[in-house]
Amino acid sequence: MTIKESSNSTNPLLNINGQVAQLTLNAPERKNALPLAAWQRIPEILEQVRCEPSVRICVVKGAGGNNFCAGADIYEFEAVRSSPDAAKHYDDINVAAFKAIKSLPVPVVAAIEGPCLGGGLGIALACDIRIAARSAFFGIPAAKLGLAYPPEALGDLLSAVPPADAKQLLFTGERIFTDKALNIGLINEIVEEGQLDQRIEELCKTICANAPLSLRAAKQAINQLSDQANHTEMNTALENAQTCIDSEDYREGCRAFLEKRPPVFKGC
Repeated sequence: MTIKESSNSTNPLLNINGQVAQLTLNAPERKNALPLAAWQRIPEILEQVRCEPSVRICVVKGAGGNNFCAGADIYEFEAVRSSPDAAKHYDDINVAAFKAIKSLPVPVVAAIEGPCLGGGLGIALACDIRIAARSAFFGIPAAKLGLAYPPEALGDLLSAVPPADAKQLLFTGERIFTDKALNIGLINEIVEEGQLDQRIEELCKTICANAPLSLRAAKQAINQLSDQANHTEMNTALENAQTCIDSEDYREGCRAFLEKRPPVFKGC
């Protein structure tokens, strides 16, 4: 079963083939940087996975074969994040997409090639397992835009990497590559170029051979325990994120990106 949008749509695609569902992030001309409409569609389209009892695993990948997801489509920020309220609404939609992936009752595997940045890394972190080709690279450039990365997504980051490594990613906005990502726990495994599809297929077969109720019980228990550990100060984190959205620095960061110049931040 395949759910398709119009041929020129950037909306994600879902294919269900027996026990395996595949969610494809579908904006290859933008390195799969997703517009707001595509983020909105992710929770809706994943309802098909929840409603299909034959599905035992879901794979998330990017269209085009060379890119996972470069994050949110910053070129539409002037239109859809033009005010603090609009920016908060946009973040809420991003977080809803992350939650829809994370809360699927079946294991979710990210098949990562090329850029996995910002919101794209949020999508990968919402998955249970991350397998990366050598071409993959990772980063969270929120500070370069004057933004706070959504606190809910930071909980997923801290479930994967130690706090010091999370801080380095956030404070620098720098990109890291697969060896470093594996070393800090951001990804589970590296495969050589051209072997990602084969490895994902093997992993799906291994997981699908196991007891579905056991898999669901393990996923739910681990997610609940991780949430309890990482979300104790969520209200303060959300307030700090809102301060960033309300700031002049956020507006300067977006202008600088669109004008292709370094931002000049003032801390207000």
